[in-house]
Amino acid sequence: MIGYVLAGISSLFFSLYVVPRKLAKQKPTLFTFFMTIGFSLGSLFLFFVNTKEKLNLYLLYSIPAGIIWVISFLFFVKSIDLIGLSRSNQWKNLQGPVGVLLSLIILSEYGKVNSFVTLVAGTSIFISAFFLSKTSSEKTKATNQKGIYFGLLSGLGFGVVTVFNKLVTNQVGVYSQQVVWSLSMFVSMLIFLSYTKEIKQLKTTSLRNNILGLFSGFIYLGASFFMLESYKFITASVGFSIIQLSSVWTILIGVLIFKEINVKKYYKEILFGLFFALLGVVLLTLSKR
Repeated sequence: MIGYVLAGISSLFFSLYVVPRKLAKQKPTLFTFFMTIGFSLGSLFLFFVNTKEKLNLYLLYSIPAGIIWVISFLFFVKSIDLIGLSRSNQWKNLQGPVGVLLSLIILSEYGKVNSFVTLVAGTSIFISAFFLSKTSSEKTKATNQKGIYFGLLSGLGFGVVTVFNKLVTNQVGVYSQQVVWSLSMFVSMLIFLSYTKEIKQLKTTSLRNNILGLFSGFIYLGASFFMLESYKFITASVGFSIIQLSSVWTILIGVLIFKEINVKKYYKEILFGLFFALLGVVLLTLSKR
């Protein structure tokens, strides 16, 4: 039961950590850079207050996880900028079916859960994206399609990353994994900004935008911490699917706070989107063997 609770808490953080992006007026690459700084600082703090974990070579898997995550997050940020938080998050939730499928195959979790029910649950959450996509204006069709592609690419990458996360959690733990993972993100962004010469723009970025990026990183620390802790108790295929409950919170934030979707005009699409998102989570209660 504790694993389900931890995954549920993680879903709240996963919904909140992208909110600062809606408030920041900054290039996706620069915002992501400051986000990785916040995540790294928070991870180092948690590690130094809890140094009981024994390190081993499995931690090296966190390096490619960090690189793939950064690329995926950049796609996600661009998707948010193009089609809004609520819509982009649902397309990003391709990570659910991808993460579940890879966990069942690579981590051999098919023996611990009902593979069919788990896949249906993950897919159900993703289906909600199709209903929310119908709330976009036809006048911005080209922009919408580009935003959808970016969202799908981010979901593919995030789904791959969760397999690395579960593997390292099983073999090492949480705290040291977060340090290596976050530093891999930070170094990747530092190299990228240096290569593209964008690092010079750091001198002119506003303090407000930088703080929002850092704040996003600290919130993501909570999301990743509770996710990795949940993996100690439940399979990644189940835990990662429960985390997709973040889609419900994100829809509500996008609709109620940022007014991204006209509720009166598209209330049916919103309700269907919420229904399939919740259905996926409910089905997970039937997935454990």
